Amino acid sequence: MLGRRRTSTHNPRVALQFLFPTRGSARDGETASPPRAGLAVDLLIACVLFALIAGVVSLAQRWRAPIREAVTINLSPRALPGYTLLSLSRGFAAYLLSLVFTLVYGTVAAHSRRAEKVMIPLLDIGQGIPVLGFLPGLVLGMVALFPHTNVGLELACILMIFTGQVWNMVFSFYGSLRGVPNELREVSRIHRFGWSKTFRTVEVSAAVIGLVWNSMMSMAGGWFFLTVNEAFTLGDHDFRLPGVGSYMAVAIEKGDRRAMAWAIVAMALMILAVDQLLWKPLVAWSQRFRLEEISSGERRMRSRTHDFGLSLDARSSRRKR
Repeated sequence: MLGRRRTSTHNPRVALQFLFPTRGSARDGETASPPRAGLAVDLLIACVLFALIAGVVSLAQRWRAPIREAVTINLSPRALPGYTLLSLSRGFAAYLLSLVFTLVYGTVAAHSRRAEKVMIPLLDIGQGIPVLGFLPGLVLGMVALFPHTNVGLELACILMIFTGQVWNMVFSFYGSLRGVPNELREVSRIHRFGWSKTFRTVEVSAAVIGLVWNSMMSMAGGWFFLTVNEAFTLGDHDFRLPGVGSYMAVAIEKGDRRAMAWAIVAMALMILAVDQLLWKPLVAWSQRFRLEEISSGERRMRSRTHDFGLSLDARSSRRKR
């Protein structure tokens, strides 16, 4: 294609050097030193990390609490940040579970022809089943397993989000492993990489870009299932969990338009924060694993958060010298 230059991967050493560049080297279209981020970015990242830790701690405390079928939802805007943190914690718990499942399932399917013949069709079947179709059974089963605590409800919510996230990620990772260039595998054999080092250095690196983009799509779909699960009711039984979804459901039931607007604002801010502080930096970071060089006229994805991390890394390197 005009305007792009493909890297020659016929030389194993060139392929390895391009796929895993040394720290401090810059490719075409990249600047050697990223712009400095202000103190505001530093404080914002610290606040977000603190909020995530607080949400995880609050979620862990709820797991040990006695189960209550009817949860009282406070429609005050002051209660909404706490509900948002709980929803965010459940979404990330489901994503971590999806990521672990993806790495294990995709690796086994890509390396074993016999397993591939069974695992990939099963993945297709699982992708075709409507997620909400087995929500009632899953919730009742988990509640029966943990009748005295909230563990069952929390696990059911996380597993439902997991089923809405995992399919794209597994197919992307499996396809990337199957498409790793033979030259890169030859490099790993020349340098006598073990299985674990080949997996980390060659296979995961080749799958990073697709995995990041499909993770964004999976998390976007997971937000929908998150709100549905948090507001789940079955007949006369109320299995709601405190979160943005249950907050919106109660606001709709009571016809409180002001609370509905606050819930929409909270969800939009949560998604925007995750995009700017997690996905955009990850997309910018993943570009170093491209098998193509960027031409001088092509615009590269940039992220202030990613540039800020690079500037900290450069400062620490200069101090060590």
